[in-house]
Amino acid sequence: MSFTFPSQFIYKTVQASLRDATPEVIVDLQSMQVTQKSKGSGPDAKCQNCQKRGDKCVFQAYRRKFRDAANLSPSVTPSRDKADDIGSPEYPSKLDECDLSTGTQSILAQDSPDPLPLYVDQLIEDHRVPGRTRYLETIVTHHDSYIGSASIGYFSESRIRALTNRLGHTGVECLLNRISAVVNDRYERHHEQKGPATDKLWQKPENLPVVEEATMRLYVNSYFSQIHPVYPFLDPVKFEQRISSASLAADIAGDIHWSALYHTILALGCQYHDGGSFEPGKGNSWKLYQVALGFASDIFIGAECLGGLQAITAMAIFALNFSYMHLDSLFIKQAACVAQRMRLNAASDAADKHTRYRTFWVIYALEKTLSFHHGNTSVIMDSDIGCPVPTIPESVFGDYNWLTAAAGLARFLSRAYESLFSISATWNTEASYYRKIDTMNSLLERWRQSIPITFRPGEPFRAQSFHGSCETFIALQTHFYYHNACIALCRLTLHLGRYSDGPRQVAARKAIMQAARSIIELLRYIDMEAYTPVYILAHLPLSALFILFDLVIHNPTHPETASNLALLEVAGGHFSRLEYATGGSLPSSVLAEFAYIARNFVRTYRAEGNDRSNIPVPTNAANDPLSRQDDSPPSAVPFLGNETNDYRPPLASPDTLPLFFPAIDDLDAGDGSLTGFDVTDLFGTSIPFDQNLPF
Repeated sequence: MSFTFPSQFIYKTVQASLRDATPEVIVDLQSMQVTQKSKGSGPDAKCQNCQKRGDKCVFQAYRRKFRDAANLSPSVTPSRDKADDIGSPEYPSKLDECDLSTGTQSILAQDSPDPLPLYVDQLIEDHRVPGRTRYLETIVTHHDSYIGSASIGYFSESRIRALTNRLGHTGVECLLNRISAVVNDRYERHHEQKGPATDKLWQKPENLPVVEEATMRLYVNSYFSQIHPVYPFLDPVKFEQRISSASLAADIAGDIHWSALYHTILALGCQYHDGGSFEPGKGNSWKLYQVALGFASDIFIGAECLGGLQAITAMAIFALNFSYMHLDSLFIKQAACVAQRMRLNAASDAADKHTRYRTFWVIYALEKTLSFHHGNTSVIMDSDIGCPVPTIPESVFGDYNWLTAAAGLARFLSRAYESLFSISATWNTEASYYRKIDTMNSLLERWRQSIPITFRPGEPFRAQSFHGSCETFIALQTHFYYHNACIALCRLTLHLGRYSDGPRQVAARKAIMQAARSIIELLRYIDMEAYTPVYILAHLPLSALFILFDLVIHNPTHPETASNLALLEVAGGHFSRLEYATGGSLPSSVLAEFAYIARNFVRTYRAEGNDRSNIPVPTNAANDPLSRQDDSPPSAVPFLGNETNDYRPPLASPDTLPLFFPAIDDLDAGDGSLTGFDVTDLFGTSIPFDQNLPF
């Protein structure tokens, strides 16, 4: 008897039916010949479907043992309060702690507790359960708001009012209005004067650009020396063989996947030879990139292949810069979906398995990092990953394996998002939140310690220790990724304990200040070039600027305020340099005025001496948008004192004055929409995301 269904489908179907099957049925199933894989074929035999795809055949015709849920002890039954801190089953952390034979894997599968129930389970089981968004109230305490993983550049109306009360003037509001006017003007000019960046963005090129061989070699060499070690998804040997072929011109004209990949690689390398631009539609790199964009729709809806996936990945990497940052999510998410449909996430016996592995893990790191940074859900299912992380010599710097480190941090960000920042995370109790934060802090520290000391975040950044600009960039990116994760965990900790001043909050305030300082101290090593990702060039520096701004104006007499003010001005200088480097297309020097406002406030505050009646001090009850309601119990915290409208913090010497960090804004307007202004729009592209999409 023979079936032609895919082996994975049969395996899952048989596995699901074995629990309730009779012994006679099991014997019959075991004796079947499934896609010509007989019972006695041996461990290396494959069914026809897996053999065609080059996948490892995982079908096993044995009876799995299942534990009866009714007989599980209470200690094994998962519960929301006693389950794993990160919301998923624990697995052995070392390979030598378990035997990875087939039998042992089945034991692990049956002994591991089920994952925690998700909020969607409640919605399905009980129609009375209300819907929930991440911006609505959680059950941590009454009227709390979700704190996302994304960086902070958002000013709600309530936050603007609180800053106005604190400063005693409307300087911040006026500054934000000016930034908003700049953003609106850029969009209006785009609609009035549509250029090639919009009208021809997705058009297929009538004629392919002619690139001389010497120029082509120059661009390709720059790509493989500067970008490939960071995103090593290509096989350099195979790429070199193809561009050296006598049929290169015919391949470019006849293969859209290869043509899109080839021209994107040239566009990426061109940026290192004055071909890049901070504005879309300008520069030689745009002419090359536009060729690839012209083939994007055919690649998206056509037959999926490894070459097409690599073309999408290359286009996603190019879109990390300023000029096409509105396309990064589109390409990265598409690459992640295609990679899973092609089963690059699974082990393979195909001849090109190493290329498949490296392509998947580059996509994985990109997608997980982007999702966490933007506070979005990842489209990659971690529980369905089985392909090993390859060791790629081009991405190994001494004893630092960059791809492995990037994959490890991406996995950490995925776990942090699931357990702390997802919709189901709003189901956590306060104690559960703290347990999970402790777990994630431990995992982050473990990751940090795994980095060689030369590249390790938290250690002095010594640029002279790195060999070349690419190695320096990888070290810089390692530091920035780490500090961004620290900021996200600290913000959540401060939000949960904003009515207390315990050791957690004290440590979190110091940690978030140190993370912001570290980011600003690293700004001098950033290349002010079009090829630098906007995440490093603008978004994280902007978050660091706002963190120090809040710390300064809420702690004007703290001994660290002088240093924070100096670093604020360094950040302002960074954004002024950015405006100069972009030729004024990004008017970011306006952000330097935050440092000016902070310094004037501190100067005025200290000039008043002990007379604080002239300096409005925000009260947590009146000005904190996330303050407790009347039914909340009062807080007797020595640091914050009683929350009354006429409260003024007691005088304290600078040596004993604790740090204060304001509560995070409530971003929700009641209908799921956001009210206020996001300063990161200043660095957004002038092209709307949804313009003229052909697919």
